[in-house]
Amino acid sequence: MTNTRKAGILLPVFSLPSRFGIGSLGQASYEFVDLLARTGQSVWQILPLTATAQDEGYSPYKSASAFSGNYDLIDIDQLVEKGLLDWNFINSVDQSPYHADPRYIDYGKARALKMIFFREAFKNFNPDQDQAYKDFKKENAFWLDDFAMYMALKEANGEKPYWEWPNPKNEANPNTVDFHCFLQYLFFDQWHRLKNYANDRGIEIFGDMPIYVSRDSSDFYYNRDMFLTDEKGEPNKISGVPPDEFSATGQVWGNPLYDWNYLKDHKFDWWIKRIKKSLELYDIVRIDHFRGLESFYCIDPLTKDAMNGQWVKAPGKELFDQVNLEIKDAKIIAEDLGIITDEVRELLEYTGFPGMKIVQFGFSSDASNLNLPHNYPKNSVAYTGTHDNNSLAEWLKTCSYGEFSYAEAYLRMSAYDRYTESLIRAVMMSNSDLAIIPLQDWYDFEGWSRLNTPGVDDGNWVFRMLPHEMHNRDLEGYISYITGLYGRYKNR
Repeated sequence: MTNTRKAGILLPVFSLPSRFGIGSLGQASYEFVDLLARTGQSVWQILPLTATAQDEGYSPYKSASAFSGNYDLIDIDQLVEKGLLDWNFINSVDQSPYHADPRYIDYGKARALKMIFFREAFKNFNPDQDQAYKDFKKENAFWLDDFAMYMALKEANGEKPYWEWPNPKNEANPNTVDFHCFLQYLFFDQWHRLKNYANDRGIEIFGDMPIYVSRDSSDFYYNRDMFLTDEKGEPNKISGVPPDEFSATGQVWGNPLYDWNYLKDHKFDWWIKRIKKSLELYDIVRIDHFRGLESFYCIDPLTKDAMNGQWVKAPGKELFDQVNLEIKDAKIIAEDLGIITDEVRELLEYTGFPGMKIVQFGFSSDASNLNLPHNYPKNSVAYTGTHDNNSLAEWLKTCSYGEFSYAEAYLRMSAYDRYTESLIRAVMMSNSDLAIIPLQDWYDFEGWSRLNTPGVDDGNWVFRMLPHEMHNRDLEGYISYITGLYGRYKNR
């Protein structure tokens, strides 16, 4: 009998250590893959790899293009290996203005420093002599041309979003357009090398695909017909969610909403291309906010909260019927958290996609709570928490007395236990095919390690591991032991 039980670790690429202020696709990424392999893991879960924007708080869920790569993650060492940079130039740059706390990313400083190196590498790049670059541009022209042009137009207009451009007629500098094509080429070249390295060691990459695109994006700027807009071509409804466990007034995300009638009439072509691209990047794709494909929440663009929105039906079944026609054997995970109705459950069952279970949400009611480990179905992904949750250690400090008491009784925790370990064990012993533990929970880190607080604009996406924390053999032994104890260890 084939063992389908697997385990993985959640850690964004940007949270890895590096000397240039933000995690990269360099040495630390390869070392983390080796750690996963040594501890019997099958999966590395990351967050979206799309390019981030300053005015969107550098959120990986709000990108200038749904198809782009995050050039902040490009590894500098590999540019030296390619002959595009040399250490004399790198060391000649005064890096003192860009130094930051190694525990947290300062995106502005990290990007400013790396841009110095990227522009120098671009000067040393000869596109006419690089066939791989020519092939990349040709194969990705359907999104790359628009993205590079949009980024060049943003630069010509002071990096502002298009609706704040002081002179919308400012022309893009052709050299800047080429520069952004170059950055995308570097990113995807480095990423596919890393992914192949992981796959060769039995590690699948589990990536994330946001359901929506940013208003400040080439996707929206050049494809207004795909979205619900007014007579001026601006969003007449925006995305969000009503009040939930994360926010008493709901969350205003602000993304443009799709015109599903238009997309349906065009056989969901844009969505098919997007899913295909995601499956090139990742072995497993999580569709964020899956419920929005059954019904999506509409908010007035002028609103300050999400209290008075409305749910509108989406053609989820028709979309996935088309996906199944054009894409075979896609490994897709549905993020089915939040307000889940019978209709959403029906769509999930219709697709056959695994859903998600979060143990932190399990102790707020009684034994019927679907987030309690004894209720997890086999076809699901079990978590201690996601990127939107606090760490286990912090949750144990801040949860209600009732939740803590229930968890204590349910898990038979005592003063002699490491409480986070009890929760990790509960997730790992569950019936779910796949169990994912954030690296912060393995380390028992507290709230300072949280990746994202929904509904809060500042202080997100900044946590980083320190170099020495990536080489902890005691921790590796502990992860290996727990993974094997519950039948999830992948032998290689």
